[in-house]
Amino acid sequence: MKVLVESAFDHFGKSVLYEEQFIKYFKNRGMSKGEVDKLCFIAENMKIIRRGVKPIFRDEDPLDILGHVVVFRLLGKGDE
Repeated sequence: MKVLVESAFDHFGKSVLYEEQFIKYFKNRGMSKGEVDKLCFIAENMKIIRRGVKPIFRDEDPLDILGHVVVFRLLGKGDE
């Protein structure tokens, strides 16, 4: 499970991915949206990834929050 989830992060070369990137990566490899959701659920329970929210704001005014996006962070040792 860990190797499968890490493959998405390795593909993008990042430790944090937008939910859209994560889903698209696995859908492009033949998974359904339901299967990706199940993968996320299991990976979170196994403490492989952590789901979070990142605000979207104007560059000119960081306090002007326009919305939020869901992100996944790949957890390493000590990130639990």
